[in-house]
Amino acid sequence: MNLRDVPLAFLPTFEAAGRLGSFAAAAAAVHLTPSAVSQQIRALEESLGVMLFERTARGAVLTQVGTEYLQAVQQALSALAASTSRVRRSDQRGLMRLSTVALAAHEFLLPRLPDFQLRFPDIELRIESSNDVVDFRTSDFDAAIRVDDGSDGLVAYPLGQLEAAVVCSHSLAQEIGCVEDLTRYRLLDPNGQAGAHLAALRGGMAFADARTWEFETCFEALRAAEHGLGVAFAVFPIATHWVTSGRLAVPLPDRIPLPGKATFVHPPPEADQPQGPVRLPLPDIAAWLAAEFRALPALPPGRIADGRRSA
Repeated sequence: MNLRDVPLAFLPTFEAAGRLGSFAAAAAAVHLTPSAVSQQIRALEESLGVMLFERTARGAVLTQVGTEYLQAVQQALSALAASTSRVRRSDQRGLMRLSTVALAAHEFLLPRLPDFQLRFPDIELRIESSNDVVDFRTSDFDAAIRVDDGSDGLVAYPLGQLEAAVVCSHSLAQEIGCVEDLTRYRLLDPNGQAGAHLAALRGGMAFADARTWEFETCFEALRAAEHGLGVAFAVFPIATHWVTSGRLAVPLPDRIPLPGKATFVHPPPEADQPQGPVRLPLPDIAAWLAAEFRALPALPPGRIADGRRSA
């Protein structure tokens, strides 16, 4: 079989479907419709002359051939991504592609970019915000800021501990005196974690009738909370300024420590990484980020409404 007979452009779709175990999840990952994913998989199967997935009432499951092919495709895509990254860096050794969530980009990184530019004048920084955890094997990102424990083979630099607290508009804060009061309002949820945070406030007991509005990012959820559309969980100290500046209120004194830490991560350096006059000083950047994170003001204890703190 000639490679020209195989729709190579469909391989990332197949890899996502095989890795995630779902055409629907793969559709979200590669920004296609589930129908388009199904069509691409079927076209790939027809070109190869084999079945890669078994279609069942519960979804699609990799066949034995599909499992073996997935491993080969993942290795090929990983090698291609690494080669692409090396080629780009051969002429762009001062370019750093950084992935992080939108809230960290808006509230932590953007206000500090002037200082970054002064400290690292030879680095061109490109920031992409997303809730998805970047896969360095198949992307050309150089580093990421995320909640992590450093256990996945990456070089990890912990920045600091995170905690969550309920936030809302000041008008809603006047009506909230205990955790049970939260059920009267919509739960503004950007990442599927708000329900778990809410249960943690009740000793692990979930609210069966919680009404939820989903948002793509934490930043959008906080904006919705600011406009009185419901209650949200903000992550601190990243969002402390939203409270101390009066944009949001904290109606309850409860704080929820989050597992893991805010962490700066990057892949281990490769032996054949190109040399040149400008190399990414990742340890120095990590040290600068850690110092800036430590300087973030912590959320004051207690309830915070109308600019005043109470027990």
